[in-house]
Amino acid sequence: MNAPPPSPRNAVILLHDEEDGPGQLGPALRRSGFSLDVRTREPHPEDTEADLVVVMGKSLGHPEGEPPALWEEERRLLARRLEAGRPSLGIGLGARLLAAAAGARVGPGEKGPVLGVHPVALTMEGQADPLFAGFEEFFDVLHWQGDAIEPIPGAQELISTARYPHQAFRVGKSYGVRFHPEVDGALFERWAGRSQEDVGRVGLTAEELLKREGPRVVRVQQHAMLLLERLAAFFARQVGAGGGERYLFTVDAIQRLAGRGVLLSPGIPRRAPIVRVGQTLSLKRPDGSRVEGTVRGMASFGDTGSAIPLLVLLESPDDEVPPGSEALTSEPLTV
Repeated sequence: MNAPPPSPRNAVILLHDEEDGPGQLGPALRRSGFSLDVRTREPHPEDTEADLVVVMGKSLGHPEGEPPALWEEERRLLARRLEAGRPSLGIGLGARLLAAAAGARVGPGEKGPVLGVHPVALTMEGQADPLFAGFEEFFDVLHWQGDAIEPIPGAQELISTARYPHQAFRVGKSYGVRFHPEVDGALFERWAGRSQEDVGRVGLTAEELLKREGPRVVRVQQHAMLLLERLAAFFARQVGAGGGERYLFTVDAIQRLAGRGVLLSPGIPRRAPIVRVGQTLSLKRPDGSRVEGTVRGMASFGDTGSAIPLLVLLESPDDEVPPGSEALTSEPLTV
């Protein structure tokens, strides 16, 4: 008799600004079998026992009304999880707090803030880490930071820059990433519009920053999404996530083809082969009803965007797949 599939694992995502959301990280975690508990400025004592804790946030200054006591509460939470051997992920401000939880000294960087897309370099340890397999030694990422982190006790430094080292590091079962792979073009635009003081620190207006960096943010999405998929898969392996039905993407647009075929966008991350031709999908419509289909192809058409639309053959030519439907699968992911 086959054992029942494991239930979804819970990922607590702690935000510092409700309007930010988890960005592209949320879908990546859902694809790897996590259910999400997303909260703003609301860590709980029981988060020490959660399957995964993610602390996010921009690391220039701190939002109005956000007391440093909140950061200290999050630092202590991450420290307890490190001591217990439970996995955590820190992104941006969260990486700063994870480094501090591991015993590093963290403070304002003397070399000034870094905003926009700039290159980083893999260290020798980073080149050997499976998270970055196939990455070039130097690649571009989106920065929004201005802190300096001293060497982190017990951590492996994976990515560095000449201005600020420790851009990505691993300590125990946890990762810290100081740059922002979760940010797509739309979220970057919101950040720039709401963070005039941060943007002014690099001598630009929000409009100037968007004009200069907006196209670059779009160009780095393939690397960013691949990194997020691998992080999510790593944490899923750590906690035994991935059983049962899992999320692939939310349908934004539908193109009807001949017969029972539909082209569903945005599709799957381009550099993360999470589905295969012949795989069955369940399309959960906004009203909760379902349409079944089979993957028949991946429609790149020479495009170099970060996602590949899926060509799906529906069970019935009369089936409708409205925007907002969720593509789900019960088959193993292949990241």
